[in-house]
Amino acid sequence: MPTDLAVPIQAPAAAPNDLIADPVPALLRLAARHAGQTLTVRFARAGCAVHLHDDDGVRVVATAPDLDISER
Repeated sequence: MPTDLAVPIQAPAAAPNDLIADPVPALLRLAARHAGQTLTVRFARAGCAVHLHDDDGVRVVATAPDLDISER
């Protein structure tokens, strides 16, 4: 914890991340497979997960480092 709150905290230098492909087409394909059901997408630094919400609870239906789910 810094002692002087007016002094900015130095952030470590990091290389820029490669941009991933647009995730919308893959999300639309996945949503079409689960029409009428509730899906949520959670993005994290390590990747993402798509969750299906139904009467049995919540379950993961897809995970990927870059959301390229076209082969699933």
